[in-house]
Amino acid sequence: MRPLRHGYTNDIRSDGTVVVKRYQGGPDDVLRRATELAVLQRLPVGLPVPRVLGTPDGELRLQHLPGLHGQDLIDGGLARPVLRSCGELLRRVQQVDVSVVFPDTTTGTGWVVVHGDYGPNNMLFDQDNFRVTGLLDWEWARPGDPVDDLAWCEWIVRRHHPDAVGALGELFAGYGVRPSWARRHQAMAAKCESFVDRFRAGPQAARRRWQDNLARTQSWTE
Repeated sequence: MRPLRHGYTNDIRSDGTVVVKRYQGGPDDVLRRATELAVLQRLPVGLPVPRVLGTPDGELRLQHLPGLHGQDLIDGGLARPVLRSCGELLRRVQQVDVSVVFPDTTTGTGWVVVHGDYGPNNMLFDQDNFRVTGLLDWEWARPGDPVDDLAWCEWIVRRHHPDAVGALGELFAGYGVRPSWARRHQAMAAKCESFVDRFRAGPQAARRRWQDNLARTQSWTE
């Protein structure tokens, strides 16, 4: 098993067939594992998500999916087709029946399945046609507002790929709607605030990082 790149929170390893994901990085490890397991088991066939192959304590064994990592493709100058595919897949995810994926949760009017960390940072793509081959890391999934995942995908680009901001129109074109900047900006800031709250009791480095992310986000203009 070799460590996989882009695994920022958990210990993720693969032998090319099976991915072993060990949850770490906070007091909510058990909850995050349970969330991801439940969501992966309830999402409908047809979405590009890994199958669950095993459930040892503290980890999940998942199907290894093919494809190139979205952030690597953006860094390689391919932001436009990547972001269009991000928007197209998000529209499909939001058409899933939220009550099936979260049967024990009361959902609000107009709520959808929210991935919780949606963006090229958690996606694999076919290198020839840029079709999404994998939407990974469902541990933050929840029912919520449709703008949440769209805004967070935009946040990933603005924060980690500033040279690709000019390609964000492709994200909205693929999604089919461009919500107002006020809605998107508010959703981005709220997500950053949630991470500041999560790390309020420590570790200090993580809290400072998200305080910085929040300040940067609040300073942005469209």
